[in-house]
Amino acid sequence: MQSCKDYPESLSYKYHLAYLLGEALSKADKIWYKGGYFTLNKKIKEAKHIYKLHQEYKAKLQELHLSYCFIPKEFLLDSLSFLKAIETLMHKLKSQENNSFKIESFFFKLFSQIPFSTQTPFLLKHKEEILQWLNSKEFKEQYINTNHPYPPLLNPERLNAKRESKEKNNHNKETELRIKERESKECNVESQRENRDSIQPYPNLSYESIPAELAWDLNLPLPRNYCGILVFFGLSGHLALLAFLYQCGASIISLSNTRYAKKDYYAAYQTLLTNHINFLTHINYMQDKENRKHIFALADAKVPVLINLRDPIGRLKHGINHGWYKSNQWIYEINQHKEALDRVTYGGQDKPHLDLLESVLKNKNIGNISIWEYHQTIQEIRNASSIYYLDMQEIVGKRTFDTMTQLSQEFRFPLPKEEDRKFYESKINNQYRYLLPIIFRVNEEIKILVEQSTYNIEFILGLNLSSSIVGGFLAINDYNKNELLNHTFSILQDNMDIISQLNLDSLGLQIKILADKKQSQEIAYQANHSNLKNDLQQYLFALKEKIQSIETNKVTESQVLEYLKEHKDLRKIYQTYFEKEFVHIKQVRPDIVESWKYYQEFERMCAELD
Repeated sequence: MQSCKDYPESLSYKYHLAYLLGEALSKADKIWYKGGYFTLNKKIKEAKHIYKLHQEYKAKLQELHLSYCFIPKEFLLDSLSFLKAIETLMHKLKSQENNSFKIESFFFKLFSQIPFSTQTPFLLKHKEEILQWLNSKEFKEQYINTNHPYPPLLNPERLNAKRESKEKNNHNKETELRIKERESKECNVESQRENRDSIQPYPNLSYESIPAELAWDLNLPLPRNYCGILVFFGLSGHLALLAFLYQCGASIISLSNTRYAKKDYYAAYQTLLTNHINFLTHINYMQDKENRKHIFALADAKVPVLINLRDPIGRLKHGINHGWYKSNQWIYEINQHKEALDRVTYGGQDKPHLDLLESVLKNKNIGNISIWEYHQTIQEIRNASSIYYLDMQEIVGKRTFDTMTQLSQEFRFPLPKEEDRKFYESKINNQYRYLLPIIFRVNEEIKILVEQSTYNIEFILGLNLSSSIVGGFLAINDYNKNELLNHTFSILQDNMDIISQLNLDSLGLQIKILADKKQSQEIAYQANHSNLKNDLQQYLFALKEKIQSIETNKVTESQVLEYLKEHKDLRKIYQTYFEKEFVHIKQVRPDIVESWKYYQEFERMCAELD
């Protein structure tokens, strides 16, 4: 019943006068032998009073442009009083403000975010604290005057004061050596505490006392235990940058899945209560712009923001060559080589094609990755102390180590280690994208896992495949969790012919034999026979040819420019996008824009053709 669209409205019939009178009569009748009917008149008066209160409550909701929300009888009077108090506050602020429409529209927006249906007990219990905050100078300056999209119903500074006071005491108790050790790993939260000593914490409220689910409903910003915000734009080396950050030992919380922004917020909220984090990260996925806006609004610490960039013509080229999954199938029979390699699609075709530039324009995305909107993203990030742009070329080859050293000083994560220099200078590349990992079924007891042996940040992050070995269990499931191989153990047979004779290192691959955990490990050795080896050799030969074919058919930046040259309308629209989105980048980092070889060619081409 609760899933029905009219369920909340249907509950309102509990406040229909006939229902209330019938309820009064029923109660009197149940205790007729105790003289229940002598109290009927009193119960009828109570029913009429409740009916009147509910009518007034409904009218107040309509005045405040709020949809109907059923409130139990025990909260009805207090809820009505709360709404009246907020309305009175709104009228008071309107009388003090020249632009009364601004105040009214702001409060209407605020009212629509108040979760009466689920959080009524909390709201009424802390009614005075909420009203005091909404009537404060700080709230007006920080939220009303700035037209904040998600204003909090409690003062975040006061909620934070108790935790920071406790942290400060703990710091004082630590030895000097311990403090230095922590500072090398954590951000300097002292910058977040300036001018807060005078802030009094709430007597009975703090971040620790408020569950994450309630904090989301109250629009509370995330606890400010992070040093920076990372905003990733796809097709610009963000997976490589993440690999380098993890290698440095940076602590990162992801806020990337805007389809499930609440879950990301809940997880981040719990972590930040007890841990100092280097980065909150957000990959600009476009499924739900409102949730993205919500997440940015609730990450409001005054910290620097890191945004990755790339030559836009190079991004378009990479987007066309990127491809996507043709199907969600991960498990194949050992002889299904052709089907196992037919897993990549490029906008409905088997190889990259320049017509995808039209779909990028139409959908503003390739796959699910946002292409532009730098400008809009910057506007949505509130309180950024600075915007730090990082071009992809700065994390390529020998430049990477120095770049990560510089970033570690700016964002206070551990310095890269000299002994890891080779890793930072390596190319983080997944040449087997959408082809691996894959599982071949030999029989009911034996399966073969083929995967890339080199570092694959895409799978570690679980963007496309989640793979983990925990307590002897190897669980593999696709992004949509349609396939699951569980209750197995993995045996890496380095000394077996089936492994050693396939020359896997040259291909950057590794093979694992998966046997049913209930069976003896001898089962895995039964897989080492000539037919299986021949099947795997045929597959690996076909895989190598497939990779060569993919590389051969990739488009180049020059081809993208030529296509835009021949399609005037498309070129003009891209030109307009670039001019809008690169305004701030050109202002603060003109050197990066000037280093974009193909974008400079694009601008010259537009000037000549126009």
